Amino acid sequence: MLLLVLDALRRRPAQWLAVAALTGLLCAVAAAGPQFAAAATARAAAADVAAAPAAQRILTVHRGTPVGRDPAGALEAFRADVERLLHDEDSAAPVLGLTRPLTSITGGFKRVAPVAYRDGVCEHVRVTGGCPTGAAEAMLSRRAADTLGLREGDRLTLRTQSATEVTLRVTGTYERTDPSGAYWAEPLFGPGRITAGEEALDPAFVALATFADEGFDEPTAVYTTPLPTRLVGGDELRDTQDSLEKAGFTFVPPNKDLLEAVDADRTAVRKGMLVAWVQALVLCWLALAIAGRHTAQDRRPDIALLKLRGSTRLRMLRLTAGQHLLPMLVALPVGVLLGVLGARVAAGAGVPTTTAATQLTAAAVAAAFVVGLAVLVLGEVATFRAPVATLLRRVPSRHRGWSRRTLDVVVLVAAAVAVYQAHAGGTATGLGVAAPALTALAGAVLVARLLAAGSDRLGRGALRFGRIRLALTALRFSRQPGADRILVLIAVAVALLGLAAQDFTTGRTARAERAGAELGAARVLTVQAANHTALLSAVRRADPGGRTAMAVVADPGASPPVLAVDFDRLAAVADWRPGYGPRDALDPAAARAEPLPLVRGTGLTLDARNDSAAPVRLVLTLRHGVTGATVTVPVGPLPPGEHQASAPVRGCEDGCRIVGMVLAGSSDVDSRPVSAPANSALVVRELRQQGPDAVILSGASLGDQRRWRGADTGPAMSVGARQGALTLRIPTPVVDNAAVGDNHAYVVDVVAAVPVILAGPAPRTWLAGDPALPLFGGSAVPVRVAATAPMLPVLGGAGTVIDLDAAVHAAADPGTAGVPQVWIAAGTPQSAVDALVADLAAAGVTVLGADSVERRIARLDQAGAALATRFQLLVALCALLLAAVAATVAVTVQQAARTREWRALRAQGLPLRAAVGVETGGQAALVASGVLGGLVVAGVAARITDQPETVQPPVLGATGLIALTVLGVASGAVMLAWIRTLRTRAGAAANHDSDGGRR
Repeated sequence: MLLLVLDALRRRPAQWLAVAALTGLLCAVAAAGPQFAAAATARAAAADVAAAPAAQRILTVHRGTPVGRDPAGALEAFRADVERLLHDEDSAAPVLGLTRPLTSITGGFKRVAPVAYRDGVCEHVRVTGGCPTGAAEAMLSRRAADTLGLREGDRLTLRTQSATEVTLRVTGTYERTDPSGAYWAEPLFGPGRITAGEEALDPAFVALATFADEGFDEPTAVYTTPLPTRLVGGDELRDTQDSLEKAGFTFVPPNKDLLEAVDADRTAVRKGMLVAWVQALVLCWLALAIAGRHTAQDRRPDIALLKLRGSTRLRMLRLTAGQHLLPMLVALPVGVLLGVLGARVAAGAGVPTTTAATQLTAAAVAAAFVVGLAVLVLGEVATFRAPVATLLRRVPSRHRGWSRRTLDVVVLVAAAVAVYQAHAGGTATGLGVAAPALTALAGAVLVARLLAAGSDRLGRGALRFGRIRLALTALRFSRQPGADRILVLIAVAVALLGLAAQDFTTGRTARAERAGAELGAARVLTVQAANHTALLSAVRRADPGGRTAMAVVADPGASPPVLAVDFDRLAAVADWRPGYGPRDALDPAAARAEPLPLVRGTGLTLDARNDSAAPVRLVLTLRHGVTGATVTVPVGPLPPGEHQASAPVRGCEDGCRIVGMVLAGSSDVDSRPVSAPANSALVVRELRQQGPDAVILSGASLGDQRRWRGADTGPAMSVGARQGALTLRIPTPVVDNAAVGDNHAYVVDVVAAVPVILAGPAPRTWLAGDPALPLFGGSAVPVRVAATAPMLPVLGGAGTVIDLDAAVHAAADPGTAGVPQVWIAAGTPQSAVDALVADLAAAGVTVLGADSVERRIARLDQAGAALATRFQLLVALCALLLAAVAATVAVTVQQAARTREWRALRAQGLPLRAAVGVETGGQAALVASGVLGGLVVAGVAARITDQPETVQPPVLGATGLIALTVLGVASGAVMLAWIRTLRTRAGAAANHDSDGGRR
């Protein structure tokens, strides 16, 4: 039997090569699916984690932990308990910490002052002074030190909930060097904010030994580690959370947005892969069925001979199955190897293969191989049952039967149901997932049937008019066995390739749009500055023309999220789109007041009347216009009555603006001014500057009520501006032992609400009163919604955009939270960017990182939808190769029969040129009809199942050229070989006839 099989394969090399090629493609597709799904899901998850903000890429566990006299031992025991439950010995080194919120009372106003220890904190801050090394030593942030009026060597007194006082010596001040990094992502150690009327200061960092004090009873121990990849989604994360919470820990899981993004990407990869994978497998089996049907015509005489010799059906089945099995086994390893390599290329190299993926690949290849062999063998069953006379007939039967018409109806109904479900319930339900493929199949069937009927009528009409070549070409298509199946396969393959190519280009465009929206500009530098005033000044000095760079502060963690931009440079630098609302709505010109003169002198003189019973002082708060540094100038003390008092000013040579004043008592505690007693009052009439002489606060500005306001939090001091003077009065407490009111008065440089553009719903607090926007962890700013937009740059569908300069001037304490950035305009050369970075560094602004639209697009290309589209394009190319192989098989197996027919027609006087023209024209018409029909079907399917804008004629045109090239080369090679054979035989026949004539 084996010898018979080998002899049959030797006599028909074209047939077994076609089966081997189709089997190789089948095995490649079967192996590519699971391998791609495993690699792409892992790559998409890794890309999501890498692209997520630092706050979303950490895992935190904390618990109240008694430390006693051994905080180091307690912290190490806490770490061991957490790692035992996490079961993650290979994770990166965690960061441990302790924190305890205490209360600071300064100037009669309570503030939450967290005291914290954190591993390696001095490596992540810029210290002025020294780091705490011993017990009862603390390091304050610069902002907290300015707020409390403390400097190196001062004493910080805090109070616990049990009224126990803890005194710490300030060793220095710090500034975060990587505020947006993973180290500072844990909110317990982040910058303080004003929430619910209570101000929280930045943490005061201490040495670990400080927590041995009995005042720190049961601090919160914190364990922070980078998010392990194995815990990104899935049941293992929930199991870990349950085990930790049962042990008494508080588990802060990864950000929900990150987990949802990972799940969405995994679902997109698996769904997109599965749909394309099943379609490709079905097309492979269909191509094998077509190839088997055509090659069976050559085996009909062999089957007839076996029947005449009395062979059983089982023996005939073994003979025919062997002719398929041997080439399929040869192609199996080659196809698997190509499939694995193709999947790795589509998903991206570098992801290791898992055991589960390997096992699933083996199972898929085995199942696809068995089904493919069954398809080929079942195509021979009808041959086994046919009589010998039928098997020896050379003219095929024209009986079509009812099965084909039934199959056509089933395909059309399935496509209609799929399209309905795609529109009614989304593409994720029922047949909706396969709506494009089923629509393409239905369209291809209709095209094949219409072309078959039309070519038959055209052939008959051409015969009546004597157009022999046209008639034979048309009838060749309509009466060629299996031509309609070949046409359907070509049309479906071209349609799938067109759909995949359109999805690919649409996805690339969408990712480019998303990258621009997420960044806001062509290039974005993440920087570190002492404060937002320093950032704004440094950028304006580095780019005086305002055409290249713009200072921006993004605070997506605020409620609502805030994006502060430099309005004067917004049009030139940012990628502002119509969907963001009218850009001019942010113009703060109407809200700005006439600016007060800047303090540039060496001293200030105050004219005021003290209506109190005791002496008071006026402590002026100035802010440097370039560095944003706070300059405090205490004036006085002023005894009761009318007086003038002077005070020196240092550090304002470049100009400082007055931001506020504090009514203080005549004495200090630890070099800090204390609040003036209740019922104190001071009437300020004028403030003058010396060196050079100038009036800073005149009676007109002091008496303008729009220029002044009290504190936002706590019981406020009365601030009255009228009749050319400013009256500051601390009221008498309503009840005994009440906290003394906040004695701050702030200058209002922005006399009206600052305009903002709002996306998403307005905060509920805005509905009950005047809108106010908390800025960067500091005080709130009155705002006015000048325009609304469906989305905003960086923030997406929820948040506000405000002018940065107006926000800094309008806020009593603008805070330092948020991510400072510098946006670079599109088209800026790298040399200009390098010069800008150098100028920023000279101004004290350090560049921490850089991003661009191109880099963001590269990251988005690793998302699940992008990877799935890439796989769909790969399998669509495989489908095109399937169609090319099937078309060549149809030509090859019919060569002998067609040669006999042409020899008969040649004997009747048909020219050889006509025979060659009919054959080449018929094959070209088949290929061209299939390609053109596939392109039309692709356009119709995209319009029916997706949005109309997804139809892209240039992409369809490129798809058609590729398809014509592949199919034309494959068919042309076979046709050229057949034409050479036909001409050789025609020449031999002519020589034979001439020899006979001479004899």
